[in-house]
Amino acid sequence: MSSSAVRIVALICLTSLFAIAAGTMTEDEVPTKDECSWTGDKCIMNCNGRKDDNYQSCHGCSVYAICFNGNILDDVKCLNRHFKWDDDDKRCRPTSKTCECRSNLVKVSDIVAVMNQESKEMETIQEKLNWARIWKKH
Repeated sequence: MSSSAVRIVALICLTSLFAIAAGTMTEDEVPTKDECSWTGDKCIMNCNGRKDDNYQSCHGCSVYAICFNGNILDDVKCLNRHFKWDDDDKRCRPTSKTCECRSNLVKVSDIVAVMNQESKEMETIQEKLNWARIWKKH
């Protein structure tokens, strides 16, 4: 995981502490920015070779994608925000047979390990700068 991704997740960590305290999330898991990392085998990322129609989005189960003339309009919300896109029925329904939203989860211990490593690297840089200042004075 890149350090910028870790920083984003670290910020999310702070808000997740409230969820942990409320008991809605375990201490070893923190959701990342995206709602879903995968919505099922039927989701599409483009309309190449597809007929004009509505399709399952890869961005979440409460949204779908529209293909028209080879172009994609993605993240079209279901009118009822509690409904999920069902690609077999080609419409939003209370439940979906085709869409399964899996959240991205990162272990808090992984975030802490990377942050500790970055902290050690910063200390090393600071120490080198201090030695450079001392050396420059002499």
